[in-house]
Amino acid sequence: MKPRGFALPRLPLASRVFLVAAGIFLLLKMVRPVIPGSVILLYMGFVIAGIVIHVTLSDRRMREFGEFFLVVPAHESIAARAQRWGLLAVVPLLMGWWVYDALRPTYAPPVEIFQRHPTVGEDTLGSIKVPDWAAEPARWRPEAVAQGKVLYEANCAVCHGEKLDGNGPAATGFRYPIRPANFQDAGTIAQLTLPYVYWRLTVGGIQNQFNSAMPQWTPPPDDPQAAALHGNDLTSEEAWKVIMYLYRATGHEPRK
Repeated sequence: MKPRGFALPRLPLASRVFLVAAGIFLLLKMVRPVIPGSVILLYMGFVIAGIVIHVTLSDRRMREFGEFFLVVPAHESIAARAQRWGLLAVVPLLMGWWVYDALRPTYAPPVEIFQRHPTVGEDTLGSIKVPDWAAEPARWRPEAVAQGKVLYEANCAVCHGEKLDGNGPAATGFRYPIRPANFQDAGTIAQLTLPYVYWRLTVGGIQNQFNSAMPQWTPPPDDPQAAALHGNDLTSEEAWKVIMYLYRATGHEPRK
């Protein structure tokens, strides 16, 4: 006597077709690096075409596919009924979402080259002298870092966030050209030297060619017009203390 094996119930053709299409779509969405949406749409067109060819090559398959939706057997199982009504509900909903997602308004910033860390001449950075008390992170005084924290929370946290992650209360208002910097990210201050960070803090950007929303906290020397652009809220010493706090709070070290 042959032992009876366990056999899974055979899914209807319509269910198999849906699972194949959904599975391939999810695989394409999960591929890294990300595949552009237009390429996924092209691939799914090939998949749908293949499914249509598979179903229509046989009269039996065409009949099975159509009867699944149009003919209700007298003694239909609960599983088959759930599959039918599930497909009748899910497929229109997915198509409706696809149409909505394709037509809904989306934000697209103007096409423009934006540099997170714009290049600055060596003569500019060479003119910035780091004070002795701020030059070596190992010798930064705790009281100076604490004062930098107070200054940051009073002036910078509204945009860059209390956690220095770029998610301050006003951050959502910046859609163009870029959101406030996330200092926790290793791609920001961890990649920069102290003179560069000071230059970026004091120069800002919204009023110059770098097109940044960062205001000018300390007017450059010998530039009387710059003083009118911002209230000169931070002195040079205060700016260095804020920078020291940024590095201490994030655990990064300035690049040498």
